[in-house]
Amino acid sequence: MDGVRERTGVAGGLQPHDAGCGTEKPGEHANMNKYFDHAASMQVSAKAWLDTLSSHGPGNPSSAHGAGEQARRIIGDTRDRIAAHLGCRAEHVYFTSGATESANLLIQGYLSTLRRKASTRMEIVVSAIEHPAVYQTVMSMKKLGYTVRELPVNRHGVVAIEQVDAALSERTAILCLMAVNNETGAVQPVNEVARAVKHADPDILVVCDAVQHFAKLNWAIDLDAVDALFMSGHKIGADKGIGCFYLNSRFKITPLMYGGAQEQTYRPGTENVFGIGLLGAALQEALHDPAGKLAHVSALGEHLTDGLTRSGIAFERLVPAADASPYILALAFPGVPSRQMITDLAASGYCVSQGSACSSHSLEPSRVLSAMRVPPEHLNSLIRISFSPTHTMPDIDDLATHIIEICHAYSDA
Repeated sequence: MDGVRERTGVAGGLQPHDAGCGTEKPGEHANMNKYFDHAASMQVSAKAWLDTLSSHGPGNPSSAHGAGEQARRIIGDTRDRIAAHLGCRAEHVYFTSGATESANLLIQGYLSTLRRKASTRMEIVVSAIEHPAVYQTVMSMKKLGYTVRELPVNRHGVVAIEQVDAALSERTAILCLMAVNNETGAVQPVNEVARAVKHADPDILVVCDAVQHFAKLNWAIDLDAVDALFMSGHKIGADKGIGCFYLNSRFKITPLMYGGAQEQTYRPGTENVFGIGLLGAALQEALHDPAGKLAHVSALGEHLTDGLTRSGIAFERLVPAADASPYILALAFPGVPSRQMITDLAASGYCVSQGSACSSHSLEPSRVLSAMRVPPEHLNSLIRISFSPTHTMPDIDDLATHIIEICHAYSDA
């Protein structure tokens, strides 16, 4: 591998940031044709940014004057747009700083409400593959006396519906199941699971991480069964620091912060008006021809795997296309360490990742991949490639060429 290291300028033993894109100088931006880490964060839409900037003013939404009214209108318009997309009432949508805050507010807030009522519901059910924002929040509740039951997944990372009934009891307070796994792209049967939960006990709060689903896939989350869901703005072309959650009005949560009446007291503090407006504009753009975007992204992934197959290199797709979001492709290249693949691609300007950006610096094996019982030779050679509708087939050809070169260099070493 000395030849590859000489070509890339990477010293042996260097441990890079797993998200790749390590060649930019301060102030430079990643080449978006080579940016394949959209599951971690998308580029802010220039059109959405400019549209939002043109309508943004200095007003505080709590002020009674015209500038305050303008700010309230921006917030209300975005809330209406999100509600229309989800199929819920606008007053059931609440803005936060993002998915992590939303997850904490929903889980901790609901359990706090139950404790204030002296409820005997002291069990939480969570899938083994949840994002750390959910999984670690749930696990932190153990110190308050809660019991946690994990839903296992099959080798493709999908929860089995038949496992749900056995995990529930009369003491279950919450069940958490994401719509799409952020590391593997595995699509979960969230609607079927939620309906099974509601059939067993309608008073269990069903919480869904919809971050990788929102405004991307062609099926809706059933809000007659799912009681709460949340999303993150920077996954759809808005900026970091803005997100929202939906909560069925049957369930009440206790705020984690105090100080104002914003967001019906659930999330006090002056609203991020620009971020909320940008979220609304990005959503409008994301919902333009969603079927066409989905078909295009599906074709990109198929084109990449077809090209890799024709090259003869050894690789495995972790989740079959039928079980995965086409926006996320998890591939293992046995014999090529994940970090070295990411480093060598980054030296050519490519951005891919080893999994969740929120835990990319961890030296421990991925909890998600361990739950899937991924064999060691795949566990240590896996990369996540996540697409955008702006990618083209030539972009995919170039990426495939670089991956094939790296694999050949390792096989010849």
